Amino acid sequence: MREANPLVAVVLAGGGHRDRLARAVGVASKAHVPLGGVPLGEYVLAALRAADCVGRTVYVGDPAGSFAGLYDVRVPAGERLVDSLALGAGAALAQPGDPRWLLIVTADVPWLSAAAVDRFVAGATALAAPDGSPARLVYPVVAEADARAQFPQQDRTYAALADGRFTGGNLVLLSADAVPALLPLMERAYRNRKNPLALARLVGLGTLLKLLVGRASVPQLERRVSDLLGAPARALISHDACVAADVDRLEHLPGTLDPDLPHLAAPVDLARRT
Repeated sequence: MREANPLVAVVLAGGGHRDRLARAVGVASKAHVPLGGVPLGEYVLAALRAADCVGRTVYVGDPAGSFAGLYDVRVPAGERLVDSLALGAGAALAQPGDPRWLLIVTADVPWLSAAAVDRFVAGATALAAPDGSPARLVYPVVAEADARAQFPQQDRTYAALADGRFTGGNLVLLSADAVPALLPLMERAYRNRKNPLALARLVGLGTLLKLLVGRASVPQLERRVSDLLGAPARALISHDACVAADVDRLEHLPGTLDPDLPHLAAPVDLARRT
C-alpha cells in the first residue's frame, strides 16, 4: 500500500500572481499554467502518484479541479516560500505512518517522471556521511552534458566546479527529524538556486572565490553546507535532466515548444499504476 511507505512528497505550488509567468498567462499561480492543455502542477502530481517510493502527497497551493485525486492533503500556500515550506512540512509530518523522509518538489517541472523520482530517492537514501550515518539533506545536480543532451533548447544556469559544470534540480530529500533546522537555509538556497554566486555567498567567501576560479568541488560544497546545517548534506549527481527542467518563460508554452523537447505524456498515463 502507498500509505505504508514512509516518504511523503510536498509539492510547492504557491507564488500566486507574484509569479511573472502566472501573471502573463492570467492564472492563479504557476502550477495552473497550461502546457499542452494541462496545468504544470498536474504533471508533477501525477508523476509523484505513479512513483513507487512516494507514500502520500501534500499539495501546498490553491486548489484546481483537475488536480483532484492526485494528492492526499492540500494546505494553502504561505506569503513567503519559507512559510509554504513550513506549512507543507507540518502537514507532511502529521500524516499517518510516522514519515521518516520528506521529498520537497516544485510544481513547475512537468517532464518529471515517476522513474526519475524513484531513482533520485533510491540514490539519495543510500548516501552516507563520512562517519557512515545517513545524509539528512540530499539535493540533485545535473551535469551540463546531460541537461543539454536531454533538453537542448532550454537555457540553463550552470555552476563551474572542479568536478564539471552543473545545474541544480527542483527536488530536495530531507530527513523528517531535520526539518526545523533546515527550513531557513532551504528557503535561502531555493530562492538563489539559479544564481551560483548567490549560493556561494550563502556558504562563505572562500567557497565564492573557489567558484569564481572553477576550483570549488562538490565535496567541498557538501562539507560547507553540512557545517551550516549541523547535519550531513550531500549532492547527488543525477542523469535525469527532467528534475531540473522547469518552466519559467512564455517560450516554454504551447506554440513555442521546441520539437526537440521530450514528449509530455498525459497525466492520466503518468498516474496509472500496474
